Amino acid sequence: MKSSLRVILGALLASMLVILAACGSNNSNGSQEGATSSPSASTASASNSPSASPETSPAKEKVVTIGIVNSPLTLNQINDQGDSASDTVLALINDSLLDINTSYEFLPKLADSVETQDNQTYVVKLNANAKWNDGQPFTTADVLFTLKTALNPKVESSFRLNFIEGTNDAGKLEEGQTDISGLKIVDDHTFEVKTKTPIDPNIFKETFATKVYFLPEHVLKDVAPEQLATNPYFQKPEVTIGAFKLANFAKDQYTEVVRNDNYYRPVAKLDKIYVKVLPATNLVAELQTGGIQLNSLPVGLIPITEYDKVKALSNVNVDSSGPSEPAELFFNNKTLSDVKVRQAIAYALNRQLIVDQLLKGQAEVIDGSVPSDNPYYNKGIQLITYDPDKAKALLKESGYDTKKALRFLIPVGNKVREQAADILVQNLKDVGFKVDVQKFDFGTLIQKIDKREYDLTIFNRDYYVEPSNYFSLFKSDNANNFLLYNNPKADELIAQGATEPDTAKRHEIYNQLQQILHDDLPTISIYSEKRLQAVSKNVLVGKPLNLGTFNNVNEWDLAE
Repeated sequence: MKSSLRVILGALLASMLVILAACGSNNSNGSQEGATSSPSASTASASNSPSASPETSPAKEKVVTIGIVNSPLTLNQINDQGDSASDTVLALINDSLLDINTSYEFLPKLADSVETQDNQTYVVKLNANAKWNDGQPFTTADVLFTLKTALNPKVESSFRLNFIEGTNDAGKLEEGQTDISGLKIVDDHTFEVKTKTPIDPNIFKETFATKVYFLPEHVLKDVAPEQLATNPYFQKPEVTIGAFKLANFAKDQYTEVVRNDNYYRPVAKLDKIYVKVLPATNLVAELQTGGIQLNSLPVGLIPITEYDKVKALSNVNVDSSGPSEPAELFFNNKTLSDVKVRQAIAYALNRQLIVDQLLKGQAEVIDGSVPSDNPYYNKGIQLITYDPDKAKALLKESGYDTKKALRFLIPVGNKVREQAADILVQNLKDVGFKVDVQKFDFGTLIQKIDKREYDLTIFNRDYYVEPSNYFSLFKSDNANNFLLYNNPKADELIAQGATEPDTAKRHEIYNQLQQILHDDLPTISIYSEKRLQAVSKNVLVGKPLNLGTFNNVNEWDLAE
């Protein structure tokens, strides 16, 4: 009788769990296809726990869900396609040689040390305990394999390593070249990188040591370089080297990563992390209900106008960051080749109105790409002011055909940026421009830009410490120069700035370069905002940051 009763009670309990899970499932993405498959705080733990019985109660999993508004484009460690949403996921499952914190300090990860005596030869000593999540050791063989693969001209890569000896200006090996003259393998845990000329150590540390993720040589060594991009590994990279490992990737919905119990550093305290894609308008509601525990910078931005609303949430802590990488207006410098037209556009824009009214003063106007808190920001540049009469005069002087509509491509997802773009469109119309507004998801927008099917577009780039990373876009021979900007003097200064080891001379170079870019106007920034950092109060460690969000992700924890 007791046995029968136990069975009946077990069945009833199981049924109730199913019903409760169904009732608690999150459907905040109701308008999105497949939204019911998205994880939520109420279901993430239960769906992957052992079946409960009347006699045992399984330990509750520690699960954190991060909210983002753009879907990751790729899981490819060596080609993130410039996509910040992809970087969010990649950083959870991959470690770099070094990491960085908000104080601009470099922290050891896969490398115990990165040292140089002459700013040209960099000696990297790997952590001898580092290993892939399948237990195989991480050695210099993986470093060699990754670099030879990424620098192969047949392989698409987002690495910016043209300062390494043996690479061409595009940061690739020449066709038929297989060896990297600037790379020397010393032993299993030591290698040297020689640069073409002495460079500031920060260039090497940020561009190489914190940006390069590695490929497992023992998994991919037999794959032909031209076949790598379509290899199943890059659709689901199960062998990686990070605090977490990939479990599921449901495109446009969520990514699930689970603790890597083979991690070479202290094993993560969390069991799982979900990165959940949802409409920007749902971020605050999801924080309130516990559907997410924190937002993400820069792909999970909560409008600063929501500050009071978020501050009032009893279950959430909220803070704001310092100046961020700006929302930047990019010109197609081929279709808008006359600088007077670009100047007319710049003077037409009421950027201060956007800061004062849309962003409630929690932002600032800057003209260039470099945030004002960067040591290399040129404070001496006189900002372009809102002057619609001057805009009209410049437009008339240029002889521009105002019957031809400007193709203005706007990425969806960031509501504040979309609203700012609406103001810009009206500003342009007010001075005589016709505007063809085209809105796309970020992946489609990048494809359009790569095909040069635009006149104007607006988005945010990454946040960098090293200034050369902001300026490399403007180099005329950069394959990623979608602006089609070309100024030989700017090219010269970009090259000098990237290799000048003397800090004072670098300041002079970058001040001069920023003035040239200000005069030529290949781009103009619209605003640099302070960003809301929202975290559920039950998260003990873990916070969205402009820089180094995941440098201690293995220490993230939840209150019991």
